[in-house]
Amino acid sequence: MKNLLIIAGLGPGSPELITLEALNAAREADLIIVPRSHENSQGLAEKIILHHLPEKESGIVKILFPMIHDSLRRDEIILTQLENLLTKIEESGKIFFPVIGDSMLYSTGAYLLDSLRKLDVNLECRFIPGISAHSLAASCAKRFLAMSDEALAIIPGTADSLKIQRMLELADSAAIYKPSACHDIQSIIRQSGSFRKIIRIDHAGVPELERIYEDDKALEDINNYLSIILLWR
Repeated sequence: MKNLLIIAGLGPGSPELITLEALNAAREADLIIVPRSHENSQGLAEKIILHHLPEKESGIVKILFPMIHDSLRRDEIILTQLENLLTKIEESGKIFFPVIGDSMLYSTGAYLLDSLRKLDVNLECRFIPGISAHSLAASCAKRFLAMSDEALAIIPGTADSLKIQRMLELADSAAIYKPSACHDIQSIIRQSGSFRKIIRIDHAGVPELERIYEDDKALEDINNYLSIILLWR
């Protein structure tokens, strides 16, 4: 029997934004592997799954995805954990791996897939998309991201400063993920030409934590990892 890995986006964080397809796939899975960033922590993806399917708790396996820049070390840590779980994985027909946001954008699912294929070259894979963080942020801001022939740029704050600036200069509108990772993001934005609107959303979709800042205030105190900056020319 071939194993099937299902990588599913759960949306940006609110349990209400998971799709029925992702929920049904989690319900039918033989094994659920969830990512965590720290030892013994409960990640947001796990919380969303257990919010809807508390009966699945005993069938959840946690895998540490270290937040480090050394990709070789990261992959080694993931592969070692999977090797220790190999018997359980081989006995599971459907393996479900949930990720926050969209499964096809900045997805930790790619790292898991690469590692699992080192153990099983015949592994089949299916992807379930989810609502992206920039779509949720735009809905919170009540502004359309792009219209007509406008070019929208999706930019990681972890990118090289020059790359961020060049992408901003070419874009009609942009979404910057993890802006706190770029220490000179304020000056980069100001050097990239004039923007008629700038909005920063912290913790989009989490009512008790969500905050929206506009224009000059959007570029102040950018220190929240779960922030997105939206810009329009």
